Amino acid sequence: MRESSTYQYILDEGRIEEARKLMRRLGYKRFGKPSEAVNAQLEAISDLERLERMAERVLDATSWQEFLETA
Repeated sequence: MRESSTYQYILDEGRIEEARKLMRRLGYKRFGKPSEAVNAQLEAISDLERLERMAERVLDATSWQEFLETA
């Protein structure tokens, strides 16, 4: 079961959702409450590696928009 593509997909989706949640919390602490537009942009990110790069950049960014521009 652990080798199945469906199982792996579910695991990956869980990791992505947790990473989004963490980015929202870090961003809130740094930039304040996110707008609905910011929340929508965060929800649209499905690349786990990009979310990890965002975590590394949170202390360097000066705004939600700059934070979200992390490629």
